[in-house]
Amino acid sequence: MNVHHLTAAPGADLAAALARFEEQFTYPLGAGRSFRISHGDDYPRFFRAIGDAACFVAERAGEVLGVIGLARTRVRGPGGAERPAIYVGDLKLAPAARGGRALPRLAEAAAACCAGKAERGFGVVMDGTPVTPDRYTGRLGVPPFREVARVTVLRIPAHTAPGAAWETDEASGRGLFAELSSGHTGTAGGVPEARSQTDPTWLAAPDGSAVGRLEDTRLAKRLIATDGEMIAAHLSCTGYANHRSLAALLRTACGAAARRGFPALFTAVPADEADPVLAVLDEPGTVVAPATVFASGFETGCRWQINTAEI
Repeated sequence: MNVHHLTAAPGADLAAALARFEEQFTYPLGAGRSFRISHGDDYPRFFRAIGDAACFVAERAGEVLGVIGLARTRVRGPGGAERPAIYVGDLKLAPAARGGRALPRLAEAAAACCAGKAERGFGVVMDGTPVTPDRYTGRLGVPPFREVARVTVLRIPAHTAPGAAWETDEASGRGLFAELSSGHTGTAGGVPEARSQTDPTWLAAPDGSAVGRLEDTRLAKRLIATDGEMIAAHLSCTGYANHRSLAALLRTACGAAARRGFPALFTAVPADEADPVLAVLDEPGTVVAPATVFASGFETGCRWQINTAEI
């Protein structure tokens, strides 16, 4: 068995093997829906857009047995202080490799790569995923991960609507985001230009009550449903004063997404805020998909602001 350490696009043979490997796995998205993932020819690109990235691929005789993706990033706490952390995602094992040496080899490689880089780690798992991080961490040099927060992913139909565009510059957007998200835990949103096919654009309410960044992930990661690609924009780095201001931001973002040709918009909110926001938004056809944040080294009970472009 070979374990490949990838930070850039793999060669053509390994890229093709990774594409075949990914087709085996599906993930839940709310009631009765599922999707699979394609990272394209440059598998680590998605993780590079989050931070300092490394992907490990277990391969034997030209076929992929398992993968894990890592990105060293910075996570701000409720008080605004930032701390280094490892984002862990995309751990997958081929059915035939489960119970074998692929998982230990991947875990050992990941632990060695992370040593000395951060004392904390986290990942986001869609609810309904059969095996969650609390079941396979806490061994092989990997610290135990536990549930620390719950979020709700929303997929909102996008259509044009009257109203101002709310576009603002990056410096103003980031400043307002820092102000409005000060009570949450989350990342700064990475480098959207590395993953977004359209130009990342900050949107801010004229009264300063809400802010977010419109982007997509089509350069680095695509979601494939049974009827084709689930094309959607993402609203990242959301900050808001209240549920009404967030609903207004989502309507504006959906309009901007529609003008870019996207039929839907993804975003995420803390789980206990989903129902109040949906009641104000009143958008039929919105898909609601719960997810869980698992982490090591983070306190429980914090409110996490998760970017769907980084899940």
